[in-house]
Amino acid sequence: MNYNNTYESNIKEYTVTELSNALKKTLEVNFDIIHLRGEVSGLTTATSGHVYLSLKDKNNSLIDGIIWKGQASRINFKLEDGMEVLVIGRLSTYAPRSKYNIIINSIEIAGEGALLKLIEERRRKLAEEGLFKEEFKKTLPFIPEVIGIITTDSGAAFDDIVVRVKQRYPVKILFYPVAVQGPGAAGQISKAINQINNLSKLKKNIQAPDILIVGRGGGSLEDLMAFNEEEVVRAIFESKIPIISAVGHEIDNSLSDYVADVRAPTPTAAAEIALPDISVVKKNIDVFSNTIFSSIQNRINFNKEKYKKYILPNFFKIIENKIQSLDIKNSELIYKKNSFFESTKNKISQNKIEFHSPLNYCKNQMLNLSSKAKLLGSVYKNLIDKKYYLFANKPESINEKYNKIITSMRLKYIKSSSALEAYNYTNILEKGFALIKNEDNQSIIRSKSVTKDTKANIHFYDGTIKALLKKKGK
Repeated sequence: MNYNNTYESNIKEYTVTELSNALKKTLEVNFDIIHLRGEVSGLTTATSGHVYLSLKDKNNSLIDGIIWKGQASRINFKLEDGMEVLVIGRLSTYAPRSKYNIIINSIEIAGEGALLKLIEERRRKLAEEGLFKEEFKKTLPFIPEVIGIITTDSGAAFDDIVVRVKQRYPVKILFYPVAVQGPGAAGQISKAINQINNLSKLKKNIQAPDILIVGRGGGSLEDLMAFNEEEVVRAIFESKIPIISAVGHEIDNSLSDYVADVRAPTPTAAAEIALPDISVVKKNIDVFSNTIFSSIQNRINFNKEKYKKYILPNFFKIIENKIQSLDIKNSELIYKKNSFFESTKNKISQNKIEFHSPLNYCKNQMLNLSSKAKLLGSVYKNLIDKKYYLFANKPESINEKYNKIITSMRLKYIKSSSALEAYNYTNILEKGFALIKNEDNQSIIRSKSVTKDTKANIHFYDGTIKALLKKKGK
């Protein structure tokens, strides 16, 4: 082509702006839908909410990209430099500088393998910091009074946990609903963990939970990414409350599972780990009680056979002294029992019941009886070593009185056990009674406590309902 006379020809002359706009139009028409794979670099989020980044390949070829604010809010994972992604968008240019870029309409991690690689790199980093070490794991309480649940209110995970809690060992539940997937999910989950740990400082009238269950139902690897985010892992590690991680199904594994104090394969399993089966607890108490009673009875029978063949001087006097001592102890026991019953009644009226372990009570009784048996044996042995002779006509009467003492003690033990069981809070509700509380969690025991419209919670044996109490006019 001859360029000597171009200035005198009919070829169109462009201004810089016209040329830039023409190039922009050509690019946007011919490259309106582009699928592009590359590695994220230079990631920046502007104050306006728009995301600016560059995509490069293994040859270090580079193209700038823009994700507008509305599209950025719909990304369901956290973008990071070095992440390999697959984007869909259109080419455009910034006319004032004639610089082309890609306007990104859709972005996702380039394959599950890349996502797993990212999670593994993050796991190694956190493991090197010691966040997954067993020495930092906290022990779960045997029977928690309150369980906290952090999950979504739109999934089945929360309902599954509540159902299993009611079946195994009904306790109070503190629910903190959060998003479990999407760009803001990780922030909501970590915030919930931190706020519940500081609940006693923020709201003194709400009891903090003894265990936290953090999790969700099943989903894809991208759906579960919120539980692989570093801020969630660190919030779980720093929690003073023991945490059970229950993310997805049994085959799913997240970084939350590694850092949590206990990992549950499913949300339902988390409830089973958090609480014992009440029927098994009752059965074990009965077994331990029978074992202790049998052991005491065997010890009594053994000592009775051992000492009945010996003749003790002033035997009846010794027995009478022991009977008097037992009477004194019995009076003390009756006084303590009555004091305990009065204290329990007051606590029931204030809805502050303190549960005492029957197992510990039986253990203490066994220790007391064992020490008294040893003391009695020592006294008998000292007397036998000094002097004994055959007392042929008295063994039957001695045995009869001894049996009466044992029978009396057994009846008192049975009466005390029955009385304790009768004042059990759960048994009272099971008989058809109900406990009514106002909005301030105070018990309503008189009709004059009910105003014109009083909001209340009615506690039955199998659950709680909300009610509005209306006072009937005279």
